[in-house]
Amino acid sequence: LTGGETLLQKDADKLLEAFSSEKDMRVEIETNGSIDLKPFLKFENVSFTMDYKLPESDMEKYMNTDNFKILRKKDTLKFVASSVNDLKKAKEIIEKYELIGKVNIIFSPVFGKIELTDIVDFLKDNKLNDVRMQLQMHKFIWDPEERGV
Repeated sequence: LTGGETLLQKDADKLLEAFSSEKDMRVEIETNGSIDLKPFLKFENVSFTMDYKLPESDMEKYMNTDNFKILRKKDTLKFVASSVNDLKKAKEIIEKYELIGKVNIIFSPVFGKIELTDIVDFLKDNKLNDVRMQLQMHKFIWDPEERGV
């Protein structure tokens, strides 16, 4: 959502207000990293999983780095990597914004673009002990080209 409040934002607010009245309910908002998360902070039971698309995706220019200021320990920042160069950029961002200990961090490979051992070696070599790796399990269970699973 960009600019002023839109119909989509108003609908999201209504839905989140309804959920926030349920004390036993937890809401997780997953975002591609381009959307401003500030408007959603008013809801106590909301957490975020924010993707950060790295340079090889050609989507990095759309990433909203202001969100790094508001991510919390209950939130997750996922770096989607295609190469070791992407991993290096993720490490630069982690250090620049001092994200270790502030937010849960995940490295997630673009399926078929980077060797899993390259990610593990990068994590070990750079002592990124607080960063986890996440695989797209559905790519291993079903045909990676299959949609809708």
